[in-house]
Amino acid sequence: MLSLTDCLDFIDLDRDTIDVISEHQHIPEVVAAELGDKLLGSLKGIYRIHEMHLDLIAHAAETGHLAREKELRRVYAAFMRKYPKPRHF
Repeated sequence: MLSLTDCLDFIDLDRDTIDVISEHQHIPEVVAAELGDKLLGSLKGIYRIHEMHLDLIAHAAETGHLAREKELRRVYAAFMRKYPKPRHF
């Protein structure tokens, strides 16, 4: 059986983004890694990962979890640098 570390060796996402996908979709990290890898295969999928980040940031802000919001913004900024948000797909 593959561990999350093994999966991360084969995909182009960092652990923080995998954690965002896992939390947003309420799925285990290894499944989130597989989903994230699949989503990276299309502009629509990349857009969906952006939306997952933004949903969690908004939820943290709405619930007053400022430290969590700040951390999620840091993770999102790193993801955006690597995968700019598609305008059209």
